[in-house]
Amino acid sequence: MPKNQSIINKKHIARGEVVRRQTLIIQYIALAIIVVVVGLVAYGFLSTTVLLPYRTVASVNGDKITMREFQGRVRLQRIQLINNFNQYYQFAQMFGSPDPLNDPNFGQVLQQVYSDLQDPLAVGGQVLDDLIDERLIRQEAKKRGIVVDEAAVDRYIQSQFGYFADGTPTPAPSSTPFNLPTLNPTQLALVTITPTPAPPTPDLTSTPTSAPTATATPTEGPTATAFPTATPYTLDGFQVNYDSTISDLQQNTQLSAEDYRAFFETLYLREKLLEEIVADVQPFEENIWAQHILVGSLDEANDVLRRFANGEDWNELAATYSLDESNAQNGGDLGWFNSDIQFVTEFKDAVFSLQLGEISAPVQTQFGWHIIRVLGREDRPVDDQRFAELKERAFAAWLIEIRAQADIQKFDLWQEHVPTEPALQ
Repeated sequence: MPKNQSIINKKHIARGEVVRRQTLIIQYIALAIIVVVVGLVAYGFLSTTVLLPYRTVASVNGDKITMREFQGRVRLQRIQLINNFNQYYQFAQMFGSPDPLNDPNFGQVLQQVYSDLQDPLAVGGQVLDDLIDERLIRQEAKKRGIVVDEAAVDRYIQSQFGYFADGTPTPAPSSTPFNLPTLNPTQLALVTITPTPAPPTPDLTSTPTSAPTATATPTEGPTATAFPTATPYTLDGFQVNYDSTISDLQQNTQLSAEDYRAFFETLYLREKLLEEIVADVQPFEENIWAQHILVGSLDEANDVLRRFANGEDWNELAATYSLDESNAQNGGDLGWFNSDIQFVTEFKDAVFSLQLGEISAPVQTQFGWHIIRVLGREDRPVDDQRFAELKERAFAAWLIEIRAQADIQKFDLWQEHVPTEPALQ
């Protein structure tokens, strides 16, 4: 073979090997791209189906809330809203309302519930906030050494279903009735009108006068037919109801029996934690007695203040200048009120910042300019229902503080997967 031909053949062989290797590399890259694409598609499919329930929608100090728990609780919330809607709708029908949604007594509630059911993001957001609060409660209970008493949780669940192993608990006696206090010298020096008090609580501690005992012999007549005795609600009856509820939940919400029990455990821990957090809350509430003069401009308000400082009578100034016709002739008297009073924010903040006998600078609201005078501030005893409300408020305020200090992360994923079922029929 000629020497030149040998060289050419070697070059061809080398070039062919390079081409073969390049072809293999291109094939491997193409295969890798196909594998990646298929993997991404498969992951996308799995992440929205098989893996979706295990994905994280929020984290509370490292404690994760999964999509499964979130979606189950949203469905449970929707069931509760639907039950509320149906209950109020039936009430309206029972009272003969031809149009329950526009009924003056029940229409507003029905429309609000209906609106909530049509807004999945609002329902989902509330449920997610509730789950975050529940995580915080469990974490704080653990810090304080409050543990789950399984037997106590069993009794708690039974009570929620109306079963009491030791009989229905006797309601606690109500708080001491409240009597209107006598005005102190400072108040008497300030006021020349009679305040509008809240009605006193009836005195339920006095022994009622016994009714006269009947002495007449009843006329004989047919013996009344005895009604059948109600079947006692037994532990077995409770268990049947509980098992039925669990079965319905699993079908309609995908929550398990363990999820349901954990929900009640959290409620139990919340009660125990609340007892510790609000231990210092007393059955008393501050009440304020105030007057105000409402005018149309800042100049008028300053003029009223100047006149009062120069010795003019408050009541005469109110009668002459106040635009509040409901009380202008009574010194602008607002009576006694507590923190539940429905004043506009600017007015409420001002009146609760004043001390006894203090007069405010002009306060502007949507109604005009107010001059406020506080005639009384005192703590008054509250009944059991109000005391429970005050404790709940104190606990809610504490929870807000704990929440602000916690490491909480929400992931937008939940917004894409808020259940809209069950739907209102």
